[in-house]
Amino acid sequence: MAKTRDPQYHRLVKKLINTERSQVLKSLLNSLSPNEVSGILLHLNLKHQLAILDLLEQEQVPLVLKELQDSSTVLEEIVGQFSSDKLTDIVEGMKQDDAADLVSILDESQVDAVMENLPAKSREELTTLLQYDEESAGGLMTPHVVSIVKDETVGEAVKDIQGYIKRQGFQMFYTAYVVDEHRHLIGTVTVTELLLADRRAKIGNLMNFDVVAVDEDLDQEEVVRIAKEYDLVVVPVIDKHLKLIGRITIDDLVDVMEEEYYEDIGHIAGTGAEEVTEPSVLRASRDRLPWLVLGLLGGFLTAIVMNSYENAILRIPEVAYFIPLIAAIGGSIGIQSSSIVVRGLATGAIQTTDLLVRLWKELRVGFLNGVVCAALLVLMTLYLTEDLQMAITTGLALVVVVCFAAAVGSSVPILLKRLNIDPALAVGPFITTTNDIFGIAIYLAITFSAPFQSFSI
Repeated sequence: MAKTRDPQYHRLVKKLINTERSQVLKSLLNSLSPNEVSGILLHLNLKHQLAILDLLEQEQVPLVLKELQDSSTVLEEIVGQFSSDKLTDIVEGMKQDDAADLVSILDESQVDAVMENLPAKSREELTTLLQYDEESAGGLMTPHVVSIVKDETVGEAVKDIQGYIKRQGFQMFYTAYVVDEHRHLIGTVTVTELLLADRRAKIGNLMNFDVVAVDEDLDQEEVVRIAKEYDLVVVPVIDKHLKLIGRITIDDLVDVMEEEYYEDIGHIAGTGAEEVTEPSVLRASRDRLPWLVLGLLGGFLTAIVMNSYENAILRIPEVAYFIPLIAAIGGSIGIQSSSIVVRGLATGAIQTTDLLVRLWKELRVGFLNGVVCAALLVLMTLYLTEDLQMAITTGLALVVVVCFAAAVGSSVPILLKRLNIDPALAVGPFITTTNDIFGIAIYLAITFSAPFQSFSI
């Protein structure tokens, strides 16, 4: 039966540790899921974390550490205290893709010791996975995949599959992949089709030739998009020679979706993706500081722009009334446009080739919204200044600023994507800072340009 995590569990655990009630604590911990135990560990110091892990059943430890992989700082501190023998046992208790993720954060001496202790086959599989980028399909996959050949009968294939599952301990099996004599992926057969088919039927007569697979170097975000588009719960992975080399299961796909979501939220907010679980104040500060410095530099450039119009602003101080408004509207439009484009790029609804199409649409939307906001701003300006020409000038400047913000917000994410840079970086502090600088510069340039100088006399 599923349990709901009690947010006060970590306090109870601390109390049990401090009172040395080990048996009670052990019973409590082993009644919880790995996810619940990992949540408790995030609230404890390193000494208590190690005490908890020592009390867990041996097979539970790899599962708990797997749940901590999204909190890399905490995980690094914990595994840094383990002996090479204990690390080897943990690695052997994990799926290959999870084991590769764990080994990738170990220091060089720990990696060498673990690799030396592993059986030859496990060492070979792990070495292969570690060669891939951790955010690629190859880094995400497990090399354990059920494959059958097209010339087999259903009875022979089922027997082979049963043996493979018993050896590898599969928990999820939905599809068998059909390969030729060179392991080229040529089709699929579902479990249902195998169960219902005549045992003497040939696999080649049952298989589905329309198979969807991903390249080993494909980015994990693209893997998730393909799985979503084709409703796949398991994604086969092929190498450059079209040979089947692994599979990505639904639990890993969900992990990627969650990881990408929090990463994008972090970029939008100008923080690190792991800051919620980051115990170190210095590391949390390090994650936030670059974005704050960017904002500081942006504010300084804005101050330089305003300083260049100092005399004009002193002559017509009413112009300064609307600077915060111009900056706020420009920033809002930019974030709206960039957020829509980033979401479209993530889901595949927008492609990198759609730059001009998207730019044209956002410019039209921006212009329409700009005209409406400008009309309201004209009325506000008239109320404050009773100067019609100034009101019209301010409204015109707002329309231009809004169109500029829409253009930047819609084009920058696509350009970043073309450069293989996460387009989510274009949302939040970057867009806001850019629009502050250029938006205020545009507003002041239009307001104090020659055709609109009469209201300043």
